[in-house]
Amino acid sequence: MVTFQVPLKQEANKHFRFSVAGRSVLLAGSRHGSVPHDTCCQIIQQFHHLGFRFFVGCAAGIDRCFREALAVSPYHKDCVVACAFSSRVRPARSLGLYASVVVPPGLTPAAALRRRTLWMVRRSSLVLLVPVDPTIDGWGPGSRLVFRAAMYHLKPVFVAALDPPPESVHYRLLPADLFGVLRGYWAVPHPFGDGGPCDDAY
Repeated sequence: MVTFQVPLKQEANKHFRFSVAGRSVLLAGSRHGSVPHDTCCQIIQQFHHLGFRFFVGCAAGIDRCFREALAVSPYHKDCVVACAFSSRVRPARSLGLYASVVVPPGLTPAAALRRRTLWMVRRSSLVLLVPVDPTIDGWGPGSRLVFRAAMYHLKPVFVAALDPPPESVHYRLLPADLFGVLRGYWAVPHPFGDGGPCDDAY
C-alpha cells in the first residue's frame, strides 16, 4: 500500500490521507495537450521513488510527452505502452519502450481506442490525468472516459487542471499539488470498508 497525504486548506494542520493497493500509475490526457519535458521527468522520478510502474497510451499529445520522458529515463523498463493498433507498436511510435496491442482484433478504430483506455484504467492503481484539450478549451472525450472509468473502478485520479472536475457524491474532491510540480485536484473515490482500494483517515 502507498499512502498519499493532502493538506486540507480549510482546516489548518489537518490532512486527508488515502492509500492505494498496487503500484502502477496511468499517465493520460488530451491528445492535443502537452506537458514540459522537465515536468514529465520530475513526475516520473517521484512516482518511481514510491515504487510505481507506468502505463501510458499510444496517442499523441500528453501520451507522447510522457513516452518521450520515459524513453530517456532510467526507468524505461518499468513502462508499458498500451496500443490500440498494431501500427503503433513500431519503435518510431513507442520510442523503444515496451509496447503491446491490448485490444482484440476486428474492432472499429473508435472502439479500439476506448478498449485500450479501459484496459489501462483497470490495471492501474491511480491515474494522473491532464485533461484539457487546448483546441476546445475543455476536456476531450478520451479524458472524460478515463475519469469516469477510474471513478467506476475506485481509482484515485489527480487532475492537472485549473478548473476542478464536477462535484459528486461518489468521490471527494481536494485542491492539491502533485509532488510540488503540478497543481490541480485529487478526486478520491469513497472507500467501502477496510481493505478496500482506498482507505482514508485524518
